[in-house]
Amino acid sequence: MTPTPHDALFKSTFSQPEHAAAALRQVLPAALAARIDFASLALQSGSFIDEELAASQSDLLFSARLAEAPLFIYVLFEHQSTTHPLMAFRLLEYMVRIWKGHLGRHPRSTRLPAILPVVLHHSDTGWTAAVTFQDVVDLPPEVLRLIAAYIPHFRFVLDDISKETDEALRARAMTALGRLVLWCFRHARRPDELVARLSGWYELVREVRGAPGGGAALSRVWRYILNIADPAQPRELLQRLLVAAGPEAEEEIVTIADYLREQGRLAGEREGRLAGQRSTLLKQLRLRFGELPEPVVARVRAADAAQIEGWTERVLSSPTLDDCLTER
Repeated sequence: MTPTPHDALFKSTFSQPEHAAAALRQVLPAALAARIDFASLALQSGSFIDEELAASQSDLLFSARLAEAPLFIYVLFEHQSTTHPLMAFRLLEYMVRIWKGHLGRHPRSTRLPAILPVVLHHSDTGWTAAVTFQDVVDLPPEVLRLIAAYIPHFRFVLDDISKETDEALRARAMTALGRLVLWCFRHARRPDELVARLSGWYELVREVRGAPGGGAALSRVWRYILNIADPAQPRELLQRLLVAAGPEAEEEIVTIADYLREQGRLAGEREGRLAGQRSTLLKQLRLRFGELPEPVVARVRAADAAQIEGWTERVLSSPTLDDCLTER
């Protein structure tokens, strides 16, 4: 699945332990953060979210040491318009997947490593749901207390940037790139406003550029901004971004804009060719089998290039319509 712009920038930034460690120190309780050996923080492979939620969620899994014991830190980035009321349950599902993966690699284990769940959230409303699992269990408080010892009980660390001010984000004890990326996420639903405010972050942008790998990191930020921009006004936003980002960024931004335009043109050409192939196949099917049922027409119009190629090869030799469109 092609990553969303949010997923790409989140993972390219916070998959690096330097930026992840600083962000985690910012949001974890101080006493807990003090016991975690952030020098041991290491990215683990895999994603644990449901495929249908990939457009609005991204995740990263890290291993570390907590008071000399193994620890997983699971970071879920949720970027959507509303808050999901059952986030605690979703996290429990993801945590079970992490534990099952661990046991698959260590089948003789008799104990499980701790998992610390962290949610980075941005929405139009800000966080409005429960942050503990027991708060999503449908029982009145007096009854819940009687059964509490027998059902899962955990809370997740929530970093809700929805209502954070620019000043608060700028003041966070994080790397410059981490602060800039969170600020981009904070204003991502209003790209025009993001670009308008960017000049006020010029010093932070310079700080990012001066860090090791800073130029490449900023290129990923510019790509993100151009990807989320209103496609109806690409040239206007590009010009404003060039002014706001400063002369040092001009070559990076123009190069990315040219690349995105070329990718869009090629994608349009590919889709145009495929649309023509679909129309040709529909004509051939009608000539061979007569009027087509509407579900068959819809199926052909939604088919990918490989399916169209296979059906076109069989249209003359297949005895029936069903035989022609059978997946092989």
